Amino acid sequence: MNIIGKWKITEVKVFSPEGLNLVWRTASDILSDENADDYVKQSLLYKYIFTEDGKALLLFPIPADAPKAEIDEAIASGEVKLYDDSTIILEEKAWKEEDGKFFFDSGTKGEVLGEAISPWVEIKETDDGIEVMSYRLVKE
Repeated sequence: MNIIGKWKITEVKVFSPEGLNLVWRTASDILSDENADDYVKQSLLYKYIFTEDGKALLLFPIPADAPKAEIDEAIASGEVKLYDDSTIILEEKAWKEEDGKFFFDSGTKGEVLGEAISPWVEIKETDDGIEVMSYRLVKE
């Protein structure tokens, strides 16, 4: 598996309609669902880029109706980093390969029963892409 490149979300793990368990739903199904949460819909626009130097960038498209002056101000203040002319970097994390497996730094901190929780979450291979936490991705 080659993880380097740009990935888009095709599925997300959400609560079932009964709210009892988590199920996979396609991005297109959620985007067309009038009752789906706006935050979930917005997150489906994220893109992931895994770089050769071990960075995992989470990108978000700049909304077409966003005032250019506000975007420029956010960039100048350091609040926002541009990736290209149409996307901003929401997060920059790390990824690594160990023993033929890929891992993503989730940023999780803390401990359970006195044992530190590892922030490294395995990136699982799927039939057509990868699974990172609660998202399934395919290469763009």
